[in-house]
Amino acid sequence: MSSAVNRAGIVILLLFFAPMLTLPAAATEDPPPGYDRLLTLYRDFRELAVPVVRNGVPDYSPEAMQAQAAELEVLRARLDGIDDSAWPIPSRVDYMLVLAEMRGLDFMHRVMRPWERDPAFYSSTNLGFGPKMHGALRIPALPLSADEAEGLRARLAAVPAIYEAARENLTDPRGDLARLAIEQKRIERNVYKRLSDGLAASDPGLSGLAAGAAAAAEGFMRWLQSIEADLPPHGGVGAEDYDWYLRHVMLFPYTADELMTLAEREYQRSMVFLKMEEHRHRALPMIEPAESMEEFERRRSEADADLLAFLRDDEVMTVPDYLVPVAGEGPYLLPADRDPERAGPFEAPIQRHFFRQTEDRDPRPLRAHNVPGHLLDSLLVQRDERPIRGDRRLFFIDGIRAEGWAFYLEEMIQQLGFLEDRPKAREINYILQAKRAARVKPELMMQANAWTYDEALTSLTTRTPYWMGPDDAIARFDLELYLRQPGYGIGYYMGKVELEKLFAEVAAEQGRDFDIKQFHDDFLAIGRIPIALIRWQMTGRDDEIATMR
Repeated sequence: MSSAVNRAGIVILLLFFAPMLTLPAAATEDPPPGYDRLLTLYRDFRELAVPVVRNGVPDYSPEAMQAQAAELEVLRARLDGIDDSAWPIPSRVDYMLVLAEMRGLDFMHRVMRPWERDPAFYSSTNLGFGPKMHGALRIPALPLSADEAEGLRARLAAVPAIYEAARENLTDPRGDLARLAIEQKRIERNVYKRLSDGLAASDPGLSGLAAGAAAAAEGFMRWLQSIEADLPPHGGVGAEDYDWYLRHVMLFPYTADELMTLAEREYQRSMVFLKMEEHRHRALPMIEPAESMEEFERRRSEADADLLAFLRDDEVMTVPDYLVPVAGEGPYLLPADRDPERAGPFEAPIQRHFFRQTEDRDPRPLRAHNVPGHLLDSLLVQRDERPIRGDRRLFFIDGIRAEGWAFYLEEMIQQLGFLEDRPKAREINYILQAKRAARVKPELMMQANAWTYDEALTSLTTRTPYWMGPDDAIARFDLELYLRQPGYGIGYYMGKVELEKLFAEVAAEQGRDFDIKQFHDDFLAIGRIPIALIRWQMTGRDDEIATMR
């Protein structure tokens, strides 16, 4: 459908196909002819995307991966045989989601090949974000029920075999990726050791399996330490493949060169506004951080109540009754914070990474990111019953949408006046913005294999205005993600840019009839999918999508 599509028709389509924000559900209209074939194909693909597991060990051997890639070609041919050209836009959006996910698996096989290149892919514990092998173990809290103990027994018994298979599969490991994995394995070793100690009295057999898992993690770490110095240093996908991934998997309409220009301009803008805010309020001291968990939780709870009341009372967006912040959640934890050798968040001497430096002072900017941002997104996905649209996306294709929306909310609350009586919180917000903009260049340079991880770290830490030294845990964690998952670091600022473009298009078309609450509700109701697809469904414009087929 072209940009000249009848606007009244689009409104009718949205009424039929965009579910209520409070509870997305399956469409009640009859699907178009051929849509049932798409659903069947989608379910077959989702089954294929899960590796074969033998005795608790996911099979990433060359033979298994070759078989998966061959079957993917068969499924892709089936998708190419489905003609969606006459379908309504929402159904065509679903087709593009299936296509993007298939391309994501294809990109894993052709380019990323984490089972061959990335030792950190073999994370046997689910301690944090980032690509990891299927079935990573979430360490349970003690004491265990009988069922938990039995399930854990089999999982722990498989850990040594997982690391043995990893050594065989890693035929092309990269130096930066190996060094990141060394730190990951050190933490896993310590986590397994703590688990073994905790089980020693109640279940000596299970404790022994945990000790065996710790020894296997340490053995894998020692092996990586013995080879990392001689490995090729860079771990990126390369500039050409990176651009292909952005357009054809993430369905993102910009190239790396365009992103570099946009990001540098946004960085400059953020720094200018920060210095203007600092000048306006130069007589006021910066807010001191919370010094106890009790004070931290008090500030956060107050910020959450203020924020949700503002969004509701100022008619910024629908705030559903089920959007309830998690009580007693505590500060943001990194995988390294789960290391038993680390002190607790408020144990002296308190060590604050960059995000804690901001949130411990005034939580409002980051709570906008996390409550009406990520928490609401997650709750909407849980309630979305649409068979394709409502699934959790594979291969990070919704990453720019998720992070762009969350970061957009940080600036939105400032522009709408929520921080008007909190001048130092406004400064904190601009510090956060500058840091998000400073992330983009390091990802682009690492993925182009122009910078090593250490060079990217120097750029990020020196360009972030405050609170980020060379050993900052957030800086190190962020860059690990941005190297191991293309598109992650750019998603925050560039997703916001793409969302603002859509905002401006809809506002220009509707003029004085534009309603910000309706815009936000429509945007969320379409689903957590790439913004180019949301734009297509909201406006009928297919100019971007036409370049992504």
